[in-house]
Amino acid sequence: MHLSNTTETYDFLTKNHIHWFLVSRELDIQKEFQKELNKSDNLTKFYENSNLSIKNFIENVNLETKKNKTIVYITDKCYPSLSRQAEFMKKNGYKTFLISMDSLSQQNLEMIIGSFDNIIQNLSFFPTLGKVLNSITPNFFHVQCWMWQYSLGKFVIQKNIKSKVISDFYDITGMYANQNDLNMAFPKFIIKQDFDCEKFIFENSDGIIHRYKQSVLNEYAKKYDKKGKILEFQQYPVEIVDSKNKLNKKNQSYKFVFCGILIAPDDQTQPKELFNSAGLHYTFKKILENNHEIGVFLPLSYNSQKYKWLFDLKQQFLEKLNIYKFLPIKELIKEISNYDFGINFQKFDIKKTKVSKYTYNGGMGTKNYTYLEAGLPIIINKEYKYHDELVSKNKIGLSLMSKDLDNLNFLINKANIKELKKNVRKFNIKNNLYKKGEELLSFYESL
Repeated sequence: MHLSNTTETYDFLTKNHIHWFLVSRELDIQKEFQKELNKSDNLTKFYENSNLSIKNFIENVNLETKKNKTIVYITDKCYPSLSRQAEFMKKNGYKTFLISMDSLSQQNLEMIIGSFDNIIQNLSFFPTLGKVLNSITPNFFHVQCWMWQYSLGKFVIQKNIKSKVISDFYDITGMYANQNDLNMAFPKFIIKQDFDCEKFIFENSDGIIHRYKQSVLNEYAKKYDKKGKILEFQQYPVEIVDSKNKLNKKNQSYKFVFCGILIAPDDQTQPKELFNSAGLHYTFKKILENNHEIGVFLPLSYNSQKYKWLFDLKQQFLEKLNIYKFLPIKELIKEISNYDFGINFQKFDIKKTKVSKYTYNGGMGTKNYTYLEAGLPIIINKEYKYHDELVSKNKIGLSLMSKDLDNLNFLINKANIKELKKNVRKFNIKNNLYKKGEELLSFYESL
């Protein structure tokens, strides 16, 4: 195999028609794709089918930019946190547009309805994106920066001249773990490329939005010669939803819910030293053994083999463990409001972990806010200090050490769940998108 440096891989990816689904693959694989593409007429057909929609999108952005403030969001698939920001900015007078490098399913589209004035999807190739970027001058580009896809953020900054660029991070690779420890689960070349792109993004973005505790992010960012402004912005609730499940007495059977990606407890490709959520298996089993109910809502796409452990567990607890298909976030929040607790608690060994101090000190899971929006108290690990601060300060759930798992049933029965749910409602009223969104507006206007 040809061992390429990251600059060579990035240049080849961005200068040639390499499909988006190969964005984090090795150079040899990308070159093989290009060879096969050149043998076919697929690229010609791609442009024949997309040129008109690209032209119309460009004209629409440029026309609106003459009359209004405009934001062009650029993503792989657009996730709820970003689409909600777009919806808020749209309601506050901005014209919002979405460029999706990937294709969007009907479920994807349902999640972002009302957020954008115009959407172009399945752009597929960096040179195609480059043509669009060279043809539009919105007030802002807002790029969704996802781990192993930071090349998208770097590319937009390099291409753009006049517009301000905001880079929106979810997990930040360097804050998750160091390079050597990431080698346990990921190829060296993509780790190095992500770190290189991360540095470029931090040092060249006009603004950065993230979901870490601000002070922890600021500490980490000292390693970079950053010039742009930085804003912490969580997935704040849109609606005030009251949990519908009414509790009459203590020591009853409770309903727990989990939403999101799961990691198998024995998956060697996702070692538990790097993936604490591998410990969810033990949490689920302990809850079920205590005669409580769990509802699991699957992600939109998942590897059935990697989820075999979950379906095996279902066979042990047929009446207590229920597994449901993916739901768009608005439907999901409505559905899970019928539960008592949201689960974001797992068993892990803090002495063996390779996850960095930045994650433990400042990381925040978006699922915490999904549960809270549904009116649910949350159960989280105290080892995650920002999770603990969120829960303990607002009295909106249980913050437990991993070692407390054996006492989980006692601690749950000891809690005043009705009071916790009242506190969740107060939290949502105080921290909803429309109140916190003023910070987002001020951030944009300050750039």
